[in-house]
Amino acid sequence: MEVNFNRKFLKDLSQIPEKTRSKVEYLVFQEIPAYSELAQIQNLKKLKGYKEFYRIRLGDYRIGLKITEALISFERILHRKEIYKLFP
Repeated sequence: MEVNFNRKFLKDLSQIPEKTRSKVEYLVFQEIPAYSELAQIQNLKKLKGYKEFYRIRLGDYRIGLKITEALISFERILHRKEIYKLFP
């Protein structure tokens, strides 16, 4: 699967605390691109009412992503109180 990173995702990533950022960077840049199936991604949940949008829970932060047939696009990473207001 091809992986794409939105500019807003990278900006959000630079603004979260360092401890959480290191976990997210490992997950997003190393683990997920190595997976061959979506079922291997832990804490992945489809958003209700949307066909291609998913979220990954990581502590108090949520990673918003869009998954199509051949592409995983990381859109946002925000605190759990903010993510559902700004994503999708």
